[in-house]
Amino acid sequence: MRNLSSGSKGNSTLVWTDDNAILLDAGISALQVRRRVADSGIEIEDVDAILISHEHIDHIRGIDVLSRRYGKKVYATSRTWENMKIVPDERGILRREMRFGDIVIRTFPVPHDAVDPVGFEIYHEDSKVVAVTDIGHAPPYLLETMKDASLVLIESNHDVDMLQNGPYPYYLKQRILSEEGHLSNEDCGKALASSLNRDAVAVMLAHLSEENNTPELARRTAEENVDVPVIVTGLEPTDIIEL
Repeated sequence: MRNLSSGSKGNSTLVWTDDNAILLDAGISALQVRRRVADSGIEIEDVDAILISHEHIDHIRGIDVLSRRYGKKVYATSRTWENMKIVPDERGILRREMRFGDIVIRTFPVPHDAVDPVGFEIYHEDSKVVAVTDIGHAPPYLLETMKDASLVLIESNHDVDMLQNGPYPYYLKQRILSEEGHLSNEDCGKALASSLNRDAVAVMLAHLSEENNTPELARRTAEENVDVPVIVTGLEPTDIIEL
């Protein structure tokens, strides 16, 4: 697994096995997706599908070109398609459970201000990854599904003090702090502390705000709550994580 990009400028994660590969979101340009997939040792032609968590542009920016130029099929929920401004030629309906070769995907609803946002559970053999990049809070069912995860990719968007004292207008601060906005470092840490499997390989912190957070703050808060390696994602790809 490798996060290719994370943040308000674009989100995308590559998950692959020896035989299959999928992308979770494609919020960067198709050219950048192709290059970063290739740098991971996978050709874009070998990616089986692109799964979309929700319709915001930082999760779908590259899907049109990836569909037209490379024939990639893009999956989203029916309600997400109805509200998506970019509609590629090759598209399918994201279901509760799907299989792409030896990769099994399960989706679940998440609290975010989109029409039908979802998180992902990804299964391969004995490994499980939970990926939630945009959530306003961590509900009990999310904590429960994280308990047996080998790796968790979870939002750690902002430091509350930085946000409240920062330059954002009041309405935007309230949106971010809402139950359907974005998860703070502190709430991310609490979620990890109450649910993370002690046998987990690592935690990946996602969707850090460039204005209201720092990698150091996010990492420190997470490390105070977990005893596994903490990887902070950003605009550049992370190292490859093997499970």
